[in-house]
Amino acid sequence: MARLAGLFCLCGVVFSSTASGRPVTYRAVVRWTAHDIPHVKADDFAGLGFGAGYAYARLNRCLLMETVMTVRGERSRFIGPDHPAGPGARAGSNLESDMFFRFYFDMDRLADGYRRQKDVWRLLSGYAAGVDLALSKPAASRPCGGARLAGPVTVDDVIRMIAQKAVFDTALPLYPQMVRAAPPGVATVKGAVPDPVPPAPAAHGEKEGSNAYALGAAVTEGKTGLLVGNPHFPWDGPNRFFEMHLTIPGRLDVMGAALGGLPMINIGFNRDVAWSHTVSTDRRFTFFRLALVPGHPDRYVVDGRPEAMTRRVVEIPVLTPGGATEIRRRVIYESRYGPLVSIERRGMRWTDTEAYALADSERRNTRMIAQWLRIDRAVSAADLLAGLKAVRGLPWVNTIAADRLGEALYADESIVPDLPDDADLSCFVGGRSPEGVPVMDGARSACDWTRRGVLPAREMPVARTTRYVFNSNNSPWITGAEPGSSSVPEIVGGKGAPLGLRARMSLVSLRRLTAAGPVSLDQAEHMILDSRNYAAELAAPALAALCGTEPHDRPVSAEACRVLLAWDRTDRPDSRGAVLFRAFWTRAHEIPDLWRVPFDPDAPADTPCGIAFARASVHTALRQALEGAVDELTRFHFPLSAPLSRVQYRATGAGAIPVPGGSGMEGILNVVGFGALGGAGYANENIMGTSYLLAVTWKKGRPVADALLTYGQSDDPLLPAYADQTDLFSMGRMVRLPFEESAIRQDPSFAIEEVRQ
Repeated sequence: MARLAGLFCLCGVVFSSTASGRPVTYRAVVRWTAHDIPHVKADDFAGLGFGAGYAYARLNRCLLMETVMTVRGERSRFIGPDHPAGPGARAGSNLESDMFFRFYFDMDRLADGYRRQKDVWRLLSGYAAGVDLALSKPAASRPCGGARLAGPVTVDDVIRMIAQKAVFDTALPLYPQMVRAAPPGVATVKGAVPDPVPPAPAAHGEKEGSNAYALGAAVTEGKTGLLVGNPHFPWDGPNRFFEMHLTIPGRLDVMGAALGGLPMINIGFNRDVAWSHTVSTDRRFTFFRLALVPGHPDRYVVDGRPEAMTRRVVEIPVLTPGGATEIRRRVIYESRYGPLVSIERRGMRWTDTEAYALADSERRNTRMIAQWLRIDRAVSAADLLAGLKAVRGLPWVNTIAADRLGEALYADESIVPDLPDDADLSCFVGGRSPEGVPVMDGARSACDWTRRGVLPAREMPVARTTRYVFNSNNSPWITGAEPGSSSVPEIVGGKGAPLGLRARMSLVSLRRLTAAGPVSLDQAEHMILDSRNYAAELAAPALAALCGTEPHDRPVSAEACRVLLAWDRTDRPDSRGAVLFRAFWTRAHEIPDLWRVPFDPDAPADTPCGIAFARASVHTALRQALEGAVDELTRFHFPLSAPLSRVQYRATGAGAIPVPGGSGMEGILNVVGFGALGGAGYANENIMGTSYLLAVTWKKGRPVADALLTYGQSDDPLLPAYADQTDLFSMGRMVRLPFEESAIRQDPSFAIEEVRQ
């Protein structure tokens, strides 16, 4: 079993982190089990945070340092201003990233909000101390490149990391457009990366998303709850998950995973409930169009009265080519609604007559940690729902849960702007747009939702059942076995929208699974891990017809047909045909009028369907798509029958590890996103997809949980925990989690460490 180098962990031996004689402020016991999973036990929240922060930083030293450097706005100081910002930034330069983080968050306000929550404040303070302790020790692994820290890690740094997560799906993708916004004639940011557009994470992937399934007593083998969580998140950067088990005897006992830098479980289980999250369809922010005062582009009109924009001078220390440090300054403008933005690709420019501001519902969210702590301590699905409604602290996710008594729950109780369906339509510039981000009329205070707050809990969609619920980043008008919600506000996702192929595959798989009899834990896990390709199933008749009618005057086309017709229609490492089909479907799925049967809201899982092969334009386009796929593989010298493992793998110091799975575009539940095909296969430096796979049920009233962290616990390629679980992922195997005390102590890799300060 992989052990973390330099931990000083021996079974039955404890290591104190400080010299004797110093007062102990924080104390925790960390027990380590297989795959370097820490089980942190403490007497209070301060100690629990201390142990959790220490464990995370010991395994993710460089990533943690870079994250703190980023959220402090110090990338330009230590790396230089003109480099593209690091993982998690999405677009823009170091200088623009630094300006955003130094401008956007009111640290006094955020800290005051957390300080008012005593348990949360203790948890955050302990986490900062634990991280700082781990980082203060001599490095036992690789150098950290340009990542540097000036001074110790503080609770403010932890708050900044939490804030970064809160705006992950709102302001963060738009920060270059924010810091560049300036009145006409004012120069933009020096050293900016040209025309930033938040990139797709991978050529064959999708943006952050997830699948989650909760099955109830009516359909499960043990007549209890069963949960499968399958988040699709980056394999690198600050949003990597980290597995841990957190215990305060008599107060908290929860296991699962947290996004890097967060001190509690985001996706996990306790003795009574298991839950996961999916990125929701809600619009979390809006734009406001400002009518400017003639001749004064830094003043705008509200209810006929002029208002001056706030001008904030942001100063950034910058590393010069000669190694010295200089200060660069930039004025960032803000309205009553939020900061100004300039988005050329949407036609939202700052002119002499108008400008645009961003209003973000997540900017001042200080309830995230309290919300997850409340979830971590839930005693039933109903109690979890009550906690969601009481706290209202989740950022950009749905919640799917199951409990040991057999109830399944879907709920979107996250933070959404207060724009119900009966909101004044005249406030929406260009009309309400369910497909995009609303633009509001900033010239009327009556349109200012930021003064009202968030959409009330009573407006948010909820489904409870003993059968099943699911979400695959689809609108919650469809949630599972029962009829969908009759009232889903447009700001949340609306009603009647077609499902993507991945969401359709979720419903089809659940129907097949439950129709075959009571569902077991192994069967539910297999639903994800079999990597079935739903697009291939839908396209099979058309491919058969195409291959049966074409003259095959090019022998290579005949070979392509043989490969595709013999393919098992899965994206497993040994599948021959998956690579060719992906190249084909990438082209084919966008063919106009592709489907013979249009979408029917009464049959959302099964429509649209039937490729319109008889339609001449579709027939021709399908043939061209297949020829293009053949040309692509041939250009890079791959056989048309190349197994998926030949091109889709994770590169490690020990060699390439084949990675199963495919894209949501293909209707594959086990999503993995890689870059474009090249001579060495799919580019694999920015893998996106199945990350923390969790499956939980109950037997004899006790939780039984399997999990897989596909990239491992550490970001350090030199540590075994960097890729040990990728090997398991490649083989389609999961890890039985040791939750009970006896299982922890009997783990072959059990080791114990006491940390204190």
